[in-house]
Amino acid sequence: MREIELASWKDVPRRLESLKKTIEIIYGVKLKVDFKLVPVGQLHPTETFLEKDKLALVFMKVMTEDYRVPIIAVKRDEDFFVLDGHHRSYISKKLKKKTVKTYVLNFPRNKSYRALPKRLLEDLPIKDVGAIDNSILKTWGQILTILKYYESLYDIYFYLRAEQTWLKNLVPTQSQIRRKQIDAIKELLVPILCIEYHGRLYILDGHARSLRAKQLGSDSVQAVILSPEVTIDFGIVKTVKEMNIRSLEDIQIVD
Repeated sequence: MREIELASWKDVPRRLESLKKTIEIIYGVKLKVDFKLVPVGQLHPTETFLEKDKLALVFMKVMTEDYRVPIIAVKRDEDFFVLDGHHRSYISKKLKKKTVKTYVLNFPRNKSYRALPKRLLEDLPIKDVGAIDNSILKTWGQILTILKYYESLYDIYFYLRAEQTWLKNLVPTQSQIRRKQIDAIKELLVPILCIEYHGRLYILDGHARSLRAKQLGSDSVQAVILSPEVTIDFGIVKTVKEMNIRSLEDIQIVD
């Protein structure tokens, strides 16, 4: 797996100064810098894709370590174009954060940033640029892969939220699981992924983790809920009903 360097509070000033100097040279202007909370909905990308391994790492650190390093953006009219922090911005948007801490580069009144056409952060594709050989990070990446799959399947945006959920409220979407998959789990380090429908949570990823939590005597598990921007009927819910699966007790554990 390639080495991934994430921005830290310590090196943001260096990144900021480098970007500021580069743009000042290109445009022949002096820029003013503000530090403020910028609405996530006003952020637009300047890159064309996101790196899956880096995105998975950012996602994991945001969820487990409250990783909140400021991004850097340049202002044009009422919009902000991300120069550094696309992966952080994307995760903030998918977690439905309203604002993000931002160092903003401001042009003088007689000049303007020549940005790319405005695009939405949600429309950035996620590309495999390097193999993920860490099993924990790979599982975090799987959540993002499923998110993109559902967006493509239903042609709408989906968002994420985290919550502790009761095992009794979980509905499996597969009828069998191998015992060795459950036994291989020593610690529950990654949330399960679910969709919510009529008050029940349908497992998309994490059947083994759910059963392992049950084996360990827990009555709840950490979950990430995949939520559509509008109410829809999920095809997988219909399939589960046809399979007559209602709870974790209905999963057959096979050797």
